[in-house]
This record gives sequence, structure tokens and C-alpha cells, in this order.
Amino acid sequence: MNGVTVNGLDSTTGTQIQLLGTNISMIVDVSVKNPNSASFRYSNTTTDIYYKGTVVGEARGPPGKARAHRTVRMNMTVDIMIGRFLMDPGLAREVSGSGLLNVWSYTRVSGKVKILGIVKKHVTVKMNCTMAVNITRQAIQDTECKKDIDL
Repeated sequence: MNGVTVNGLDSTTGTQIQLLGTNISMIVDVSVKNPNSASFRYSNTTTDIYYKGTVVGEARGPPGKARAHRTVRMNMTVDIMIGRFLMDPGLAREVSGSGLLNVWSYTRVSGKVKILGIVKKHVTVKMNCTMAVNITRQAIQDTECKKDIDL
């Protein structure tokens, strides 16, 4: 993830979130980096956003192709389910104290790698990331990701 823009928050309220009765969407700038010598053609991607173990956001990304030794950038819209955040009684305290919302994401990208233009191999890349969403600045920070590749 390169960056995030949060839609549905009133930036003039600072860390006072206007959550009741609204939904929030995040436009997430994502890169798919292919460091390999083979191209990677992937199908639809899925990303789930978690807050304290509960799925609070979902995103679907379009299919595409990451050429060898290239990075592909795309924007994905993540729909945030506000009602699930509101079930946590400590949410207001967490956000008003630091202006940060700690979440983690799980992304799955499945596709095929074409080796030497002949051999096709099915590959699934899974990525777990933890991050803090800075509500005031509408930015992500302290991102840490771990990936797992199934061949």
C-alpha cells in the first residue's frame, strides 16, 4: 500500500469522527511488485480489513498483469462497515486519544506465472499487513507486511 484517502469524514472536526448513519470508503493506492524474471497474470484480488478481529472493510481489485521486473499501481476502493466499528466501546477513546486507528489487512492475489514464455505455474500470494490509519491526516503509517507465496 502506497497511500490511502478516506472519504466520508469531515476533516474540519479533527479527530471527532462523524460515524453515525454514514459509511466510509477508502481509496487505497496499491502496488503489485513483480521482482521475478517471469510475468504474473492475476485474477480479481480480494482484501479484507480487520479491527480487533472483526471484518470491518472489504475491497475487490481488478485482474491484471505484472510484467517481469515491473511494478503495477492501481487504486482500490475499500468499503468500510461503520456499524462493525461502533460495536467496540473503546473506539472513540482510541481515535480521540491518538487520532490513530489500528487495523490489519489480509490480501489474496491468485494468478499464473509464465516461465520462459512456455511453462505456466499457478501462484497465490497472501499478504498480511498491520497499519495505523491517521484519521486527521487521512494517511496510513507504521505499515508492516508479511507475505506468503503458494506455488
